Amino acid sequence: MHSGMILDARSVPAGTVLETEVCIVGAGAAGITLAREFISSPFRVTLLESGGMNYEPDVQQLYAGRSIGQAFETLTTSRLRFFGGTTNHWGGWCLPLDPIDFAPRDHLPYHGWPFQRPYLDPWYRRAQAVCGLGPYDYRPSSWGIRPAEIPPPFAGPDFEPKILQVSSVHFGPAYASELRRAPRVSVYLHANAFNFRPDESHAAVGELAVKTLSGNHFTVRARTYILAAGGIENARLLLASGRAGGNGLGNEHDLVGRFFMVHLTYSGGTIVPSHPRMRFDFRQEGNDTGFGGKHPFVSFIGPTAAAMHRLELPNMFIDWSYEFSPVVHGVNALKRVLEGEPHGGHWLADLAKVIGNLEGVTDFGVRKVLFDEGIPIEAMTVNCASEQEPNPESRILLGSARDRLGMPEVTVDWQLVPEDKSKAAATLQLLGAEIGRAGFGRFRPALVEGGPWPSNFYGNEHQMGTTRMHRDPKLGVVDENCRLHTMSNLYIAGSSVFPTGGANNPTLTIVALALRLADHVKEGLT
Repeated sequence: MHSGMILDARSVPAGTVLETEVCIVGAGAAGITLAREFISSPFRVTLLESGGMNYEPDVQQLYAGRSIGQAFETLTTSRLRFFGGTTNHWGGWCLPLDPIDFAPRDHLPYHGWPFQRPYLDPWYRRAQAVCGLGPYDYRPSSWGIRPAEIPPPFAGPDFEPKILQVSSVHFGPAYASELRRAPRVSVYLHANAFNFRPDESHAAVGELAVKTLSGNHFTVRARTYILAAGGIENARLLLASGRAGGNGLGNEHDLVGRFFMVHLTYSGGTIVPSHPRMRFDFRQEGNDTGFGGKHPFVSFIGPTAAAMHRLELPNMFIDWSYEFSPVVHGVNALKRVLEGEPHGGHWLADLAKVIGNLEGVTDFGVRKVLFDEGIPIEAMTVNCASEQEPNPESRILLGSARDRLGMPEVTVDWQLVPEDKSKAAATLQLLGAEIGRAGFGRFRPALVEGGPWPSNFYGNEHQMGTTRMHRDPKLGVVDENCRLHTMSNLYIAGSSVFPTGGANNPTLTIVALALRLADHVKEGLT
């Protein structure tokens, strides 16, 4: 067996059996994190990646499938199938799940996290470095955000400021050279995991069949297998594995593929401030220097844990964009004229904007000089991403069509429950009440009780829950260590193990859980 290289699986002789201690399927955030943790270990690791080092249309097409439930994003565009996975085009937003996301909530069925947030803190701290972030400190005050200085509606008892950190790490380019130099880690590109085959006892995986689009095929035999192919593909591969005509691996209780969740994304409405020149000291994004360097961050708001418990609300991520007065365009045009930098070289167009807004531009200048007033803001558009309630009827299935490898294509039956919409509307009603109470302005919600979702509503690309974690095998696919309940040597990494999704971006938690899983697997191999 080759070792310590990045290899092309299309050149592996057909019928080869690769022997290794650990086989990892998928080189995204979870898979690359796991492989890196074994670099200094004595164990051989084989990392299989379906794609190459760059985007390839024929590989990406292996993600094709169909949607039969609530309209869902196109499966071939919401994910990337090459080395680095979807981190090749992610926005880098990172933060841990909130403590309440790990806690049992009577109004949220199917809770499954077997531990509380503090338990994960050591791995979250390590994940900060993997993602190239600043310190493990998500207190808004540490980033210069203080409730007394932000607009009144976000400083009350029901909503609170929060921050996320922004990563610029794309896992493929960032870690390829490190894995290439690793003496006991072998990365195989264009290697598609096709079928986990149980051994004679049917209590462990005996081997993994691997195929390439070029028609090649070989086998990997490992002591431990880790499936890290993403929220949809993890379920797809389990359902397609095992004996022909069976119901897959780990699916004795018909749970594989169920509880498919994403974050519900939509416009929450519009805030019209009571004073158009209200000062906005709440920084939505910036580069912090208080920690001894530049660490990009974005601030937002969310309901407090107390409000979620009291009113049985889901978690929600809320930020906003500003709609500026036309005066602002005139001010910007004047600035370009004075600095000799007309927009697109069009002096007359900029001059026309200044003349057309002359009274407002003059008024703005006087107020800025005399009263240090801010930029006139006509409205704030509220943007929301809310938690989806775990729902066993929302699921990933295998379709009748097959891809070029012979693997059944996926069918997505994304389903919501009525509470997803009614609880989101209740949260926005609470926000509107607080805005009015504070005298900040008026809130025009885009979602109200009994009404439809806003026209721009969609489920985003944070695909979770399909191999959920639970100590009870009748309620979860994997146990508290992310091992299949019915397979002694098959583990799952990634957001598919999340039993609840919260409202925060999942990548930092994916990395933290991968670090924890690596520790557990290394301990078991010694």
